[in-house]
Amino acid sequence: YRGADPGLLAQVRQNFEAAPESAAATRKLVALLDTRLPADRTAWPPVFRAFRAALEGLRGKHSLLPWDKYRHVKAGLAQFRGLVEAHPEAMELRMLRYSFCSQLPEFFEMGPQAAADLAVLVVQFERNADPTVTEVFRQKALRWILQHGAPPPDVRARLAALLRD
Repeated sequence: YRGADPGLLAQVRQNFEAAPESAAATRKLVALLDTRLPADRTAWPPVFRAFRAALEGLRGKHSLLPWDKYRHVKAGLAQFRGLVEAHPEAMELRMLRYSFCSQLPEFFEMGPQAAADLAVLVVQFERNADPTVTEVFRQKALRWILQHGAPPPDVRARLAALLRD
């Protein structure tokens, strides 16, 4: 999060929630990040790089043509390459990659990556050791995994135990 404008980060987080179901929201966030941050994405704070990678994947989801879908997904995966590994304790980055990879068709062969990310996320949730994420984020992420991530029954039980009503 070093170097991340807190106002821009809050705006991205808030608007990202609509992006999976809205091509317009995805386009707006891509434009926001691409215009507010340097042209060289490697200079971006890692949290913005992770959001941009996930948004690239969502551009694929919202594309109509199969080859555009494929191109955007592959570009999103490439943008994630090494990012989480460089910041292994950053729960938000890992959650963004997990939510992206876990929703991809088997064709992309990202199931093992999603499973590995989920295993680490479970431990991170249980330890609650990442001070950069809020309890609101934690609860939303837990709910998302339980609703969309299809965790195995033992993992589902561990995550459900961490939910607050």
